[in-house]
Amino acid sequence: MAESYFRVREKKNALEWQVKEEPGVHKGNTINSYFNQDIEEDHSSESHSEEPILTKVHNTAPACPPKPRPQHWNRKSAQTIGSKNPPRRQHIITLSAKQDNAAKVAFRNNKPPDRIIDMGKPLKDIEPDVGSMSRAFEQMGARVGSFILPQRSLGESKLQIWGNPKQVDLSVTELKAWRYQVSIRAASKAKTLARNAFAESKSFIGYQYAADERIAQRDAKRQQYQKAPEQGQQFKYNGYFLWPNDEIRATDLFGPSCEALDPLRMEYKVHITFDEARSVFKVYSNNSIEKIYEVIQRIENTIKEFVARDDRPLILYLIEPPSTINYRDGVQTILGPLLGPSRTPSRIPESCGNKLDPIDIVDWELEAEKSALRNQIRMSTAIEKVLERIPYFRGHLRMRAQFGTFALIKFQWPPGVPSVTLTKFETDVQSAGTRGTLIRDLQLDRPARDVVDRIHHADNLFQAIGISDDSLAIIPPQYTALFYLRHPEKAEEMIQLEIDFKANTAGGGFEPSKALWIKGPKADGVPQAAPLEAFNVRLHSGISWQLKISADNLVDPSRITTRMETFATGVEFEKPPPDTDPAVSGYKIFSSPADFAVLGLEQKTTFRYCLKAQPKFAIEISRYDGYDGDNPCLPSTTQWAVSLYDREWDSKLSENARLGVGHSASWNPYVDPFFEPIKPSASREPDAGFKDFLLHTRAIGDFLDGLKADPHNSAEVTNDSGQDRQPAKEGEGEQEQLF
Repeated sequence: MAESYFRVREKKNALEWQVKEEPGVHKGNTINSYFNQDIEEDHSSESHSEEPILTKVHNTAPACPPKPRPQHWNRKSAQTIGSKNPPRRQHIITLSAKQDNAAKVAFRNNKPPDRIIDMGKPLKDIEPDVGSMSRAFEQMGARVGSFILPQRSLGESKLQIWGNPKQVDLSVTELKAWRYQVSIRAASKAKTLARNAFAESKSFIGYQYAADERIAQRDAKRQQYQKAPEQGQQFKYNGYFLWPNDEIRATDLFGPSCEALDPLRMEYKVHITFDEARSVFKVYSNNSIEKIYEVIQRIENTIKEFVARDDRPLILYLIEPPSTINYRDGVQTILGPLLGPSRTPSRIPESCGNKLDPIDIVDWELEAEKSALRNQIRMSTAIEKVLERIPYFRGHLRMRAQFGTFALIKFQWPPGVPSVTLTKFETDVQSAGTRGTLIRDLQLDRPARDVVDRIHHADNLFQAIGISDDSLAIIPPQYTALFYLRHPEKAEEMIQLEIDFKANTAGGGFEPSKALWIKGPKADGVPQAAPLEAFNVRLHSGISWQLKISADNLVDPSRITTRMETFATGVEFEKPPPDTDPAVSGYKIFSSPADFAVLGLEQKTTFRYCLKAQPKFAIEISRYDGYDGDNPCLPSTTQWAVSLYDREWDSKLSENARLGVGHSASWNPYVDPFFEPIKPSASREPDAGFKDFLLHTRAIGDFLDGLKADPHNSAEVTNDSGQDRQPAKEGEGEQEQLF
């Protein structure tokens, strides 16, 4: 895909040069296609028809539209027959979060509505909140398969409905229920309205009605551009964009009606259609030639977003060289927990064997320094490669350094040997067949009170955010509820609700601050792949970390149903009994509506500070408690996790969540802007900030090593499944892979 894109860019640049230098051609009245010199715009207006005529701007050569594919053309056969290359993998990426149903397609094709109903009173009097009304209509259509649209404006009472008779009847039923619910909410709000402020409020509401009416009329007019141009309709300007790749169909990427481009249609007031036979986009406008240029440029930029989403994730497995004290010349694996819904077995690598001979200390120190430098270069290079391709990625991105336990899922272990040398393991872990993961659990084997006390006394490493007091114990923890549910309308889909609660300084207690609906893993239980996963494995301690750039797979706001909203608003914070500290005991402090089936609940308690050496870096030490035991208020499982991040990362990457179609983020895609050094004078040194970041991770790793150290000096540690740690036995690696 990337090769064809750059080849296309070269051809486009050549075309622009030719048009610029051609005498007698006015660039302001021409449209060049993406890479085909034979598709340009005529000076005259074009009449839209089923087979639009593609003409050249000058008459020195006849028009040459792209040839349609033959009727028997098949992508799979075209890729395999007569070619030694393997068939290309099927792409399942789509840039359209809301694919059209048959009713919306009928609307786009200018078919008349199947029914027009009268709601009895103007729509703006039923629901003054225009946004809430639009979301309600969209959710109804998604549920029953219809499409609902006001006839002309919110000042009228009529609604248009597209769909088959059953879908239309269901829509009418839903609209009646919606009107009743809105009237109940309006009556409740009216009771709370202060008498003495009634006149002022009424005046404001009237002003708001007028503003909402203008917005609704503008949106209704723009929504007409989602339709295909009517037969015989003429336009002043027409542009063409030849889709540059046969590997992925444009309709697969943008939706059957290219609904992912609706924001462009409404923003620029243009009609956009796609000719499947010729594989060409057609843009029609009566506004200006510049609008056509901008629309085509933004369609072109969607290829970069596709590349950013389609590229395979970059995964690195780096072995941190141990110090001379912690050095061991061998590596073995111990039994790890079962991972994920499929209960995949895992094994945890750890150091074993002989210590470093005194005569080899100097040589190892030099080798360790070289190895650390190689790791630094490889990780910074990987970060920059990923940053270069994600500015066009639209979505919620985040970058975190997460600490936990590294485990192997697949690894080529030599048959019949319980351990391998450190050098061989470091080489073999780079092979293509290796698959590892970072288990969130630090596997701390000490009482929770001891862990919390050690965190509060780590004032040499951490400090409070924005508070001058040096005591960490006075900072209250933050609580988050993680509910795992089935989608109320799609039982086969899993969703997750994450609600943050913050301390209420005025009235005491805690109140909700943020709620996110997150899509669950795919049908096969595999979570969404992250663009970057760079593992730093510390074999000598068991505490490893990874730098991860990931995308939150959030539920589209228009797909959050009323039932989901009801559940979110029904989650409450319950005050624990006296002398009960939830941060220590894990006592359950969240409740949810009883009429919802909750598959699982995790209570997250977070101690959030910043680094004393670099206050821009925030560190979160979190306790996760799960509840599925006999006592519903006390946790059945407890895990500890740590994450480190620069708060500027969230500020930069949050821009991607607000991007429009074909736009890119403005932040610089380089390592240095994301990793600023502690001392500004060191900013001229290459990778100075990234070196400081690695020092921070090492300091935190050493702190966690102290937490993980067994307080009773016991050599026996158990994993999540309760099984004793065991090295690999002879004959366990007879197969090519570990599992």
